[in-house]
This record gives sequence, C-alpha cells and structure tokens, in this order.
Amino acid sequence: MGITIQEASRRSGLSAHTLRYYERIGLIHEVNRAPNGHRTYAGPDLDWLDFYSAQENQ
Repeated sequence: MGITIQEASRRSGLSAHTLRYYERIGLIHEVNRAPNGHRTYAGPDLDWLDFYSAQENQ
C-alpha cells in the first residue's frame, strides 16, 4: 500500500494542490487510488516527484 497525498506532499516539498494539478495535466501519471478514492503514492511515484522537484529547483 502507498502513502497519502499529504505524506507525498511533505516528502516532496510540493503542495497537495500541486500534486493534483501535475496529475491532471499529465506531468505525472495517474496514481493509484485506495478503495475510498484517495490517491496513494508508491515508491516510483515518489522517485519521480523527487526527480522533478530537483529539476525545478535548478
């Protein structure tokens, strides 16, 4: 099971709003959803967010 959008936001330094926006415009792929509909981020998702954040901050 993955982590919540709040935890992904904390780890990546990007806001939850920004994570949803990036998914909506296709910058990141559609993440998995828990049975309740909440987004769940897995290791590869977090790796991509780390990579993208590093590129954005250069």
